[in-house]
Amino acid sequence: MGFEVLKAIIFDYNGVLVNDLNIHEEAYWRAGKEVGLLLTRETVRRYLSYSPEQKRTLYFGDISDQTWKEIVRLMARFYFELAVKRDLIFPDVEPVLTSLSARYVLALLSNTRRKFFNKIFPRKLASLFRETMFFEEIRKPKPSPDPLLEMMERLGTGTGECCYVGDSVLDIQMARSVGTKVFSVATGDNSQEELQAVGADWVGNNLSELKEKLKTMT
Repeated sequence: MGFEVLKAIIFDYNGVLVNDLNIHEEAYWRAGKEVGLLLTRETVRRYLSYSPEQKRTLYFGDISDQTWKEIVRLMARFYFELAVKRDLIFPDVEPVLTSLSARYVLALLSNTRRKFFNKIFPRKLASLFRETMFFEEIRKPKPSPDPLLEMMERLGTGTGECCYVGDSVLDIQMARSVGTKVFSVATGDNSQEELQAVGADWVGNNLSELKEKLKTMT
């Protein structure tokens, strides 16, 4: 896969732009405990990249809608209680996004709920994205190719004109199934070795390295 002319960069959110995976882990663990459902932290971490509805079954099995609604409420409460105490934005996010936005169209595609983005991510940086798509707007979450295809349609780009930036195996699986390049940063779910093993076109340590890599490819 090669670029025709790189026009757009589509980013994942958690683990790429915000360093909040450990907070999600803690919040889901506390929520499960609060309703009397045992959930190991290892299980939470293993499926963090999945959508909330996918997590429902993967974390808790066959539970009632009422129980799940309460878990979602508690999870959000615990998340924001923890998040308010920390600066979750990775240090290089602002300079990298600002620089890239001068050359490319930027977009955001994530399995998380929009309210987490709206409350945590700085509005100044959020304005750099032409399009954003979150769990509520996604019919089939990643690793399904549908969300990425829809985002590319919104942006008016083809597979050779954009790339996806993620931190997890699911991100790579989605992008590969579409046929677009996928660049990974080892700041979230998976190690460099795991990301390389499933076919990432490039794996780096952070977004600053990605910015430098793009200079050599376009």
